[in-house]
Amino acid sequence: MRRSTRGLIAGAVALAVTVGATACTDGDGGPGPGPSASTGGVSGPEDRLTLLSEGPVSAWDPQRITSRQVAGLASRTWMRTLTAYDPATNLAGQRALRGDLADGTGRASKDARTWTFRLRQGVTWQDGSAITCEDVQHGVARSFDEDITSSGYALTYLDIPKRPDGTSRYPGPLAKGGTSAANRKLLERAVQCRDERTITFHLAEPVGNFDEVVSLPEFAPFKASRDKVDDVAHDAFSSGPYKLKEGWTPSKGGTWVRNPKWSAKSDPLRRVGPATIEHREGVEPKDAVETIVDGKDGGRTLALDPVPAALTPALDEAGDAAQSVTVDGQLVDYLAVSSKSSALKKAAVRTALAAATNREGYTEALGAGAGTPSWSLLGTALPSTHETVLDHGPTGDAAAARAALRKAKVRTPVKISVAYRDGGQMPEALKALEGTWEDAGFDVTLEPIDEEDYFSQVGSRKVAEEHDLVWANWGPDFPSASTVLPPLFDDRINLSKTSVGRDYGLWADKDVTRAMDKAGAETTRADRATAWSAIDTDLLRDGAYIPLRQSRLTYAAGSEVTSFIGNPAYGGVPELGVVGVSR
Repeated sequence: MRRSTRGLIAGAVALAVTVGATACTDGDGGPGPGPSASTGGVSGPEDRLTLLSEGPVSAWDPQRITSRQVAGLASRTWMRTLTAYDPATNLAGQRALRGDLADGTGRASKDARTWTFRLRQGVTWQDGSAITCEDVQHGVARSFDEDITSSGYALTYLDIPKRPDGTSRYPGPLAKGGTSAANRKLLERAVQCRDERTITFHLAEPVGNFDEVVSLPEFAPFKASRDKVDDVAHDAFSSGPYKLKEGWTPSKGGTWVRNPKWSAKSDPLRRVGPATIEHREGVEPKDAVETIVDGKDGGRTLALDPVPAALTPALDEAGDAAQSVTVDGQLVDYLAVSSKSSALKKAAVRTALAAATNREGYTEALGAGAGTPSWSLLGTALPSTHETVLDHGPTGDAAAARAALRKAKVRTPVKISVAYRDGGQMPEALKALEGTWEDAGFDVTLEPIDEEDYFSQVGSRKVAEEHDLVWANWGPDFPSASTVLPPLFDDRINLSKTSVGRDYGLWADKDVTRAMDKAGAETTRADRATAWSAIDTDLLRDGAYIPLRQSRLTYAAGSEVTSFIGNPAYGGVPELGVVGVSR
């Protein structure tokens, strides 16, 4: 069987080259102690998990981590943040936010502009020194350095003055003069340490879910002395249950071993997993699959990269030698509808186009196993996800759309142009949309733009103003619609004389922005989710955008890997917080 499986992988790779890649840019629910979750006993080769990935990880430096997937891995192994999402075994639990380094999810002022967190007792770095408020303050401060590309939430939300161009007047502690008295004052006014364990954030605007914001690596603590080590970007100075044994080699990897200074008493989220995690980079997905089903010790191996659709038959052929899990991914493909379009000026015409949209055909063209038809940008991981707004099926309803166009009293065919990112199966996917649109009464012109610089081109006003629809995709930074709808539809943070930011449809609606401000200030989680659902529902009913497909990811692991599940809250990665190996 093993020889035939290897042959199937080789054949599948040849098929993948022929048809092209399909990927686009893109109970109690608590963690159960797996077979390797022991705190004592003798560890050996059988207590080792091997992680394989193509890589490379660009940085383990918390303030440089912008990938949700890297954050998910780091959060379960070596990096702790003030709050974190539960490593649970079901989606409801995975959405649950809990205190991590902090003893709870924080206390907000009545206006949600001041948030205070209290660090747990006994939290330490891998050298045994205490993690203090000053470490958190320094970590947040580093995100302002011009040489550090962070997620940008500290710049956006903290009450630190900005220049007219939107850049911060605080340069960060690593910049020349960054630790001057004046610059320290700017920082300490926004990030205050009352004592070693109490940290208070002062915000420039109400942020009702700031407890979720501080779960991001950008707000993780950073020990100032580590700024002086070689390759600080891959230092991974641990505050969690694992640490690097001998450092990290980019494109090759490293070995994670148990951190003896980590205390389970001070960590309600993580458990003791395998004694050793061998993390290898530079391994292509096809080689990772082959290792799992054929290679030495593949039973204790987990592939961190999604399995290409062409290789999934190899997993089926492997039988009991391999296992797989499929999980909703982070990205949702959609079409931004131009508010400057004369053809789509009427909402009835926009919603008719949405009704005629063949989401199933689009999804199948990109690989049936790599996505599912979507009716909203608010994916399944978000508490604000909701039912379908418009009553039409996944293959589109051309007849209903034609009737809507007649009722709207517009001359048909309605001529529209669509800008989309070229490459892979995207031309076939857009052709699938074109068919039902034309049946409904639209005259469609598909205009491909080179995939290499697609987003830089469509970010210009010229492209947005010259096309009726612009293809794009987006995913949340954490399970909140506040990381989806404002970035895409708030004109105040997007539109300028030369750029549209991510507002590819040039959408500007004062009622929508007022509703987003109100939802963003709501501190009650359930009420906030309801408010965001209502905003998205209004956008869909107005035809502001047309959702297409949510990504689906399949991962593979060997037969001896236990509690192998995915976590949509971290972009669909394998949930390493519950994974173990059988003995």
